[in-house]
Amino acid sequence: MNLLEIIQTVCDELGLSAPASVTGARDPTTRQILALVNRAGDELYQTYEWTVSQVEHIVNVAPPIITTGDLSAGSDIVMNVPSTAGIESDLWVTSGDGIPVSARVAEVIDATSLRLTEPATADIIQAALTFAKDTYAVPPDFSWFINRTMWDRTNRWELIGPVSPQMDQWQRSGVVTTGPRRRWRQIGLPPNCWRLWPPPTAPSDYPGTLVYEYNSGWWARDDGGAPKARMSIDTDYPVISDQALILSTKWRLWQAKGFDYAAFQQEYLDYVSRLAARDGGSPDLSLSGNLSNRLLLDAWNVQDGNFPSGPFNLGD
Repeated sequence: MNLLEIIQTVCDELGLSAPASVTGARDPTTRQILALVNRAGDELYQTYEWTVSQVEHIVNVAPPIITTGDLSAGSDIVMNVPSTAGIESDLWVTSGDGIPVSARVAEVIDATSLRLTEPATADIIQAALTFAKDTYAVPPDFSWFINRTMWDRTNRWELIGPVSPQMDQWQRSGVVTTGPRRRWRQIGLPPNCWRLWPPPTAPSDYPGTLVYEYNSGWWARDDGGAPKARMSIDTDYPVISDQALILSTKWRLWQAKGFDYAAFQQEYLDYVSRLAARDGGSPDLSLSGNLSNRLLLDAWNVQDGNFPSGPFNLGD
């Protein structure tokens, strides 16, 4: 059903006068029902990780920029950089002689100079500097991460995370600052909130492709199939369940009017529970712990790296 059909069904089932159109409606009842339909959609997509809302996102990691610049002790300005093209404030870190650990780019001043978050510790002319991007934007429809879907496809390693703020600062600011595996965390507000550690600071350490999955907050579509965060036009439609929106809107409208809505609400909750139980299918679960149906090679018996260089047997 599209938006108009959903609202007309709500009105028909409640014995209300159904509108001929929702787009541009001015009467209070139609506008109230439209608001409640969108409230129902916002709540429904967050109830469960619906398969129709799961999206894969590829992160193409920016290669490090190895360059030079003039440093002055006590100053946070780096001068005479050959080019600051490609470097963005807040998204890039820098390292090199005379640069404090985990200093970030606070501002790109012009084509040859920039400001760091921490002052240099030495006077160096043409200091060797490495700039690396460690913070990336999430998609515009991002709502939340799907756990354990973050992978380094170049090295075929799962990313570790989300790490806590305490662990992130321990790694960035403490004595031990590197490791063989990359970590991630969400920091700050979207869009630029997905942060890696350690950042790729050498071409040989550069993971070209990372991936993760997330739940989209855009639960509606227009009549051409383009995603939307809310429905506003008669021909818009939801991607999860039009029937769930109808049931949800009915009890919300009755609640707003001060009527007894408990039966309508329970009907909605039962319907969503059944819908979630069927969504995406379910694996068979063994109560006996029998592992005979396991694959010969799976995540439990293949190591992350350092494979033997010569022939080996699966039983080794």
